[in-house]
Amino acid sequence: MIDLYAFATPNSVKVPILLEELGVDYVYHPVNIRQGEQKASWFQTLNPNGKVPVIVDSEGPGGEPLTITESAAILVYLAEKSGRFLAREGDARVRAFEWLFFHAAGLGPAFGQSGYFQKLAP
Repeated sequence: MIDLYAFATPNSVKVPILLEELGVDYVYHPVNIRQGEQKASWFQTLNPNGKVPVIVDSEGPGGEPLTITESAAILVYLAEKSGRFLAREGDARVRAFEWLFFHAAGLGPAFGQSGYFQKLAP
């Protein structure tokens, strides 16, 4: 079972999309970043950086729980665990990482900043 801690941010929404595509059971725990919940002590134990998304896979490697932060790391983990959506080698793997990192480091943050400045800090 996967516990997903997220909010409606550009990088957060990628995780439930992949979980749905994979058909993986998960429980969504909303973390309202507008109310500062990402800075709450209970959340900081999951991610000291105070950022969403976070997953906790109760069936991680060796059957032990595993907490993962950062959307791109989560997506790679889920793809590799399922054996889907990510080639094991070659050009296809490189191209998938190019697009993944473009979305995680470029496009997602740009949309997040745009939303922040248009709605919260005009």
